[in-house]
Amino acid sequence: MINEIGKIIRDKRRSLGLTIEQLAEKADVSESLVSQLERGVNSNISLNKLERISTAVNLKLPELFDQPEHSGIQYLELLDYLAKLSREDREALSQKVLALLTFMDNKSNNQ
Repeated sequence: MINEIGKIIRDKRRSLGLTIEQLAEKADVSESLVSQLERGVNSNISLNKLERISTAVNLKLPELFDQPEHSGIQYLELLDYLAKLSREDREALSQKVLALLTFMDNKSNNQ
């Protein structure tokens, strides 16, 4: 998925005639981060930085995930919801969701 996001960012940046340096400055992130993202080698990017980069190239964050395999089951609504939460609330919710998924997985494996 990070490869696809990187390609979308790169294509949009190029269509706007921006260099990596200009995009990094506009998004207030490092040039290295933009380069790594575009090449798909950095999957450890914060949602905040990804949103700043997408905004800098005139994209809304959900548009980066607007692929058929990433749609349905309220995928984009969930991402929007998470993006609006504070970091602490995102972490707490993520822990609860993962615990629920683990519980459900264990329950189905025991049946």
